[in-house]
Amino acid sequence: MGAKKALCIHDMSGIGRCSLTVISPVLSVKGIQCVPMPTTVLSTHYGGFGSVARQELTDFCFDSLKEYNRIGIEFDCIYAGFLASKLQTELVERAFEDNPSALKICDPVMGDNGKIYSSVTDDIREGFKNLCAGSDIITPNTTEAFSLLDKDIEKQIFTVQEAENIVIQLKRKYNCSVVVTGIRLDSGKVICCGIEKDKEAVFTVNCNYIPVHFPGTGDLFCAVMISELMNDISLEAAVEKAARFVEICVQNTYTDKNVDTRYGVEIEQNLKFLF
Repeated sequence: MGAKKALCIHDMSGIGRCSLTVISPVLSVKGIQCVPMPTTVLSTHYGGFGSVARQELTDFCFDSLKEYNRIGIEFDCIYAGFLASKLQTELVERAFEDNPSALKICDPVMGDNGKIYSSVTDDIREGFKNLCAGSDIITPNTTEAFSLLDKDIEKQIFTVQEAENIVIQLKRKYNCSVVVTGIRLDSGKVICCGIEKDKEAVFTVNCNYIPVHFPGTGDLFCAVMISELMNDISLEAAVEKAARFVEICVQNTYTDKNVDTRYGVEIEQNLKFLF
């Protein structure tokens, strides 16, 4: 039968340890074949390196999808992340339609810390809403969650009840399972909060907050969560394992307080913890 295959529709940054450059090794270690479909290739991510060499690959992605259909490739999972245009959101919709039995996961990469990224247009935002409605699981952060709910995105601190209400509202609006990441509580804790489509109970996973920001940790989280789900682990258990692995990577990288965070967490020596 061979390894299960995940089509990962995301950007690829050469430097910065994020997006496809961390998603692919995580899935491989967990026994999942990552089929990368780079929506945009970049020399580095946008977080602090100044100018960036960049090339969108929308036509290539559509052509690749046609070729996969021609040779009869069927995917067990479709995972969509950073998308550079409304047309690329339509690409993901096409992939969803072409693989009706696949697990469909959308990480609606639109913003963070109460702000929408400058590259995200209203058309892209509407495209992500359509994708969320067609997904099995969505994984927004709080800024993206409020954008999907057409609410004020600037709110940063929440009560437990407010966090639970966010995932319930997203589930009702988009009719899918929901995991909201990086929720900062008024108690000072940070949690992930989730709910499954066919259940009423909300679950929470505590995160050990470390006062540092690395790019790519959200991509790591999603990759681990997806790999666990594809290995028949429950959503709550998958979120727990993803949170713990991200903590290990951040802690082991941050042992040197002078580390240049722009280069991401050092996953190379930490992948062993996924075995």
